[in-house]
Amino acid sequence: MVKEKFEKLRDRLNNNPPCPIGLKSMCCKHCMMGPCRLFKPGDVGVCGANQDVISSRNLLRVVAAGASAHTGHALHLLDFLGKKFPDNYIENKAPKYLMSVWKKLGMMPKVKYEHFKEISEALHASTMGVNADYQDILARTVKVGIVDGYLGLYLSTELEDEKYGKPTVKKGKMNLGVIKPEMINIAVHGHEPMFAEALYQETKKPGNENVNLIGVCCTGASLLARYGVPLASNVVFQEEVISTGAIDVMAVDVQCVFPSLVDLSECFHTSLITTNPLAKIEGAIHMPITDKDNAKKVAESIVKTAKNNFKKRRKDIQINCKEVDAVVGFDESIADDLSEQLRTKKIKGIIAVIGCKNPRVGDEWISIYKKLSKDYAFLATGCMAFELGRFGLLDGKRFFHLGSCVNNSRVAEIFKIIAEKNKKKITDMPFLVSAPAPLAEKCVSIGLFFAALGVDVHFGYPIEINLDSNMKTFLSDVLKTHFHSKVFLETNPKLFYHDLMKAGLG
Repeated sequence: MVKEKFEKLRDRLNNNPPCPIGLKSMCCKHCMMGPCRLFKPGDVGVCGANQDVISSRNLLRVVAAGASAHTGHALHLLDFLGKKFPDNYIENKAPKYLMSVWKKLGMMPKVKYEHFKEISEALHASTMGVNADYQDILARTVKVGIVDGYLGLYLSTELEDEKYGKPTVKKGKMNLGVIKPEMINIAVHGHEPMFAEALYQETKKPGNENVNLIGVCCTGASLLARYGVPLASNVVFQEEVISTGAIDVMAVDVQCVFPSLVDLSECFHTSLITTNPLAKIEGAIHMPITDKDNAKKVAESIVKTAKNNFKKRRKDIQINCKEVDAVVGFDESIADDLSEQLRTKKIKGIIAVIGCKNPRVGDEWISIYKKLSKDYAFLATGCMAFELGRFGLLDGKRFFHLGSCVNNSRVAEIFKIIAEKNKKKITDMPFLVSAPAPLAEKCVSIGLFFAALGVDVHFGYPIEINLDSNMKTFLSDVLKTHFHSKVFLETNPKLFYHDLMKAGLG
């Protein structure tokens, strides 16, 4: 039984190959007459929906789900901090010329909590029997991307900076080697900072000197950027963190948390503790936080649990992985220096490497980005930032760590500032956003946000886009008409490099 529970991610990947029809976004399960699978051009579902309609509906739902995660993040912060939704938020953040385009195309989101209606309407529009105009569906997809960017990424980052302070440049540690067998190890995993901040403060109290707090995924990236808390893992290696046998408690909140952690924890002495009312996991201990006082009490309880578990731990544990140095804690203030480097031609452009690390995508992208760094500067966020750090590239010279996924707003703001300094539009600058290994729906919604800003967006793994349909034409050509940007897929790192060296950016 223990052996079965110890099944690893790689085994599950091999046992669950991706559906070839779903991979091309040629299946639909939006009603009970299906699911319908379309095998060849000209096929339609039972209701008559063709490939373009089905694929565009699928993409809209992916982006709506991603936007709901980021706007939910912002809403949870507002509720926790007792703050009201700010007035005229998008108008105060977005470039004026872009807002005029969005308004002309009917893409300007409503605000004052009505942006949640935009997500609801996206789900409604993609319901069976509603919208069957694939171009209109895709236009709605871009609109929801704008919702995600400003009312999710921007607002979340701003609220976090106001409450917990902006990050500062510092040297940090990454990789599984930051787990210390001789210490009490508490891993914090997820995305929202409220509980993680309380836990960080608790571990700094007298008497907790032997407690080693480590981060996982975006909560870890945020703690690393602000406080230098070591970052052990991104989404892909979260199971490996527990598998070291040295984790006394893993405390999680929301997003990107594998349910497999429950079974894995039972193979060791580890307590898996969920802390968000929205995200329970069967078999885990649930300690929901609701306010600041409650967060402190839960943090105290978790440290106490970790100390008790430490006594039960095996004494022969070894961590066969080295920690890696990284320069972290950058924010929008680096825009001036990057702008000067562009002006003096020290760099040809700026590439933002964002999003997840999909275990179905290899590490070849890292060597490609390293080669490109001779000519380009890189802004990195989320799980891909960890990958760059794991391979020793986060040097603070060519590669800049900007934090978690919601901190992609920092990337957007840097692009905006540099464009304004050059008296140009964002789309006229040599910028590119590259998401080589999308895993979560959030990654796709972030990409559509950048496309709406006028930045070309690259995805390196299928994302509900049928390349044999008119969707590809819309995302590569129609976006060009209105935003001078395109969304494109390229799964081959060498071809990506060849095309970029041939055509450049912008």
